[in-house]
Amino acid sequence: MSFSKRCKKEILKKEPEYKEIDMELLAYFYFQGSIRIVKNSYQILFKASENIEARYIYKIIKEKYKYSPAMEIQNKRKFSKERSFIVLVEDSLVSDKILKLADTYNLYEMEKFYENLKTREQKKIILKLAFLLKGSINDPYRGYNLEINLQQKEEALLIGKIMEDFYINPKLNLRNDLYCVYIKDSDKISDFLAIIGANKSLFDLENVRAMKSIRNDINRQTNFDKANIDRTVKAAFRQIDAINKLKDKNILENLSEDLQEISELRLTYPYISLEELGKMMTPALSKAKVNYRLQKLIKLAESED
Repeated sequence: MSFSKRCKKEILKKEPEYKEIDMELLAYFYFQGSIRIVKNSYQILFKASENIEARYIYKIIKEKYKYSPAMEIQNKRKFSKERSFIVLVEDSLVSDKILKLADTYNLYEMEKFYENLKTREQKKIILKLAFLLKGSINDPYRGYNLEINLQQKEEALLIGKIMEDFYINPKLNLRNDLYCVYIKDSDKISDFLAIIGANKSLFDLENVRAMKSIRNDINRQTNFDKANIDRTVKAAFRQIDAINKLKDKNILENLSEDLQEISELRLTYPYISLEELGKMMTPALSKAKVNYRLQKLIKLAESED
């Protein structure tokens, strides 16, 4: 099961927010609801891609109107095992009440609808249902991306505006005739999951982020150490080349004892650090003083070219 599906199932297993049941119903109706006219009366259909999704809207309707809607199961394609679900409100009185509730909130006029959202809890429900019914999230191991794909620009702007109310600044893009509201910042994706109540998914995401951070720190340290080793080896070869050149030209034997001593040590121990070389000197020298003497040997060798 994908990370996105696990995240949605986690939310759907929870009870709807019954204190804001009107918004739970309206949000689902807006994103996955439709109207059927039968014998001059209305029926409301709620589409669901999975059984758990159908049960979620069923519970909302049952709690709100003390009415049990019908449930239909359909094959998505001929000869396919994949199924879709329809929760059907056949009672015209209940259907009329749902439509009247939608009119009360100006559900299909985005600006007025936004103005009718009086609480943060209502806004959280809109984001939750938008994600459940129109959204997806990447597996954090593969990268950070959460998106909600909507048919109309006004819908996308509404979702973006509600996200901004929670200090999440999404981006908007037109992709395959759909308006995509998306977040790529892992911090903001974590915030979004917290808002919609996907706490386990949030914990899983944070675990991956922590592991990636540790891995990156290790890689940075490894690269840093490797670069230091490379620099040390290159410097050592340059020093050894200079010493051998001075030796071949019989110049080294005429230099001071301290330069001769450090030359012999460097030839004997070509890969050790300057600090270690200094400790082997008599008396011991600091790293800076060792470097000064070796640089002096390099300059002497270069002057002989």
